[in-house]
Amino acid sequence: MIYAAAVAALVFAVFWAACWWGSEVVFHPPKMLAHTIWPDRWNLKYETIRFPATDGVPIAGWVIPASQPTKRTILMLHGWGDNKGDLLERTWYLAKKFNLVMIDHRNHGESGGPFSTIGCRESRDVVAAVDWLKRNKAEWMGNLGLFGLSMGGSVALWSAAKWPFFHCAAVEAPFPSFNQVVGRYTYNGFKLPYFPFAYCALLVIKWRLGEDPERYSPIYNVDQIAPRPLLFIAGRDDILMPLPDVEELHRRAGEPKELWVVDHARHGKCEKTAGSAYHQKLEQFFERNIPA
Repeated sequence: MIYAAAVAALVFAVFWAACWWGSEVVFHPPKMLAHTIWPDRWNLKYETIRFPATDGVPIAGWVIPASQPTKRTILMLHGWGDNKGDLLERTWYLAKKFNLVMIDHRNHGESGGPFSTIGCRESRDVVAAVDWLKRNKAEWMGNLGLFGLSMGGSVALWSAAKWPFFHCAAVEAPFPSFNQVVGRYTYNGFKLPYFPFAYCALLVIKWRLGEDPERYSPIYNVDQIAPRPLLFIAGRDDILMPLPDVEELHRRAGEPKELWVVDHARHGKCEKTAGSAYHQKLEQFFERNIPA
């Protein structure tokens, strides 16, 4: 009897440790990109900005003014494990016509913070970025759009639903559901089933955060953005945010909306795959939908 209890306790301890480790993978992206890309590469002028998120985490960013003076501005949000420099490499050409405000989400790039949450606490970073814009670039507030990639795409949809002053949003590879993307990453990266591994890791994540990250998922708010335009971009060969996931968000969104599928593109590679067609698509979308 004592032996059985000891074995059961050991099994429980090992399983709990595995779930804790799973929460650590979410909180600390295992493939963090080094911040090695700066606007100087494209001879872009920029200002480094710093401000605290609403919970005190120090956030760093850039303000990159357009080549020609304009009030048209895009708030740019990067993906999990990436940073503002990596996002700029995919979108630098937008600075020809738009002011770009780019932030490093917590625990990424030059920003501080003990961990990442794939969208939950990152919403606080965006709240603080919007507050910074209101204080320092009030003249741009009537001419704002959003761009987000992967995690940043999901946060962009949450932001567009929260604030009607964003005139439009373009998102590449957004995930519909926090729980779903954690489950898919668990399977893709470790070949472990959703239950019990991802399921229990999610319980640990919720317990450690003191809130449910799932409620920030765009599947619950994408229908609140219309009639402001949305552009969804998906890679046909994306296995992390597969096409049916992006199609589901597109289906739930109100009009006007567009879904652009890039053939042969893997996760985060639509710009690299489509090249100038990608640049043209983004430029035209924001030109149409951000007032001058």
